[in-house]
Amino acid sequence: MEQINSIRLASDLQSDSIVDGPGLRTVIWTQGCPHKCKGCQNPQTWDSNGGGEVPLEMVYEAIDELE
Repeated sequence: MEQINSIRLASDLQSDSIVDGPGLRTVIWTQGCPHKCKGCQNPQTWDSNGGGEVPLEMVYEAIDELE
């Protein structure tokens, strides 16, 4: 099985969302969605080549800094 070392993000990590569930949430907006749902709130995330690719280690470090 291939090990994944990076992830494609649609935007920066958001550490203070109040609209994505109850309480204060941290949100990771990933890029590339094949579903293309009618009425999607984030159609800019559909393109699998959009956004930017970042090392997973950077995402882990950003989450650790929130604690």
